Amino acid sequence: MPTKRFAAEIIFPNPAALDDAAAALAALGLDCKRDPDAIDLESSYAWAMVSGSTELAENAIADWLSPLVWPFGGDIVEWGYGEPWKVGD
Repeated sequence: MPTKRFAAEIIFPNPAALDDAAAALAALGLDCKRDPDAIDLESSYAWAMVSGSTELAENAIADWLSPLVWPFGGDIVEWGYGEPWKVGD
């Protein structure tokens, strides 16, 4: 299967954990950027966009990525093939 770009939106209940998650994901060749436009005024949650390349089927991306972000409290909200939706615009 050819390699395709993917992006996944991740929510972190503890914003401090996002930096640790980004470092761990970078070690695996993935990019993780905080979404400065996603602000929840009632909580301290932080949103991030993880992107990279994969040979996985689109419906398998979340199953592969979840164990990588769970140790940091991350939860996958949305994922799919393509470039990040809003981060860095």
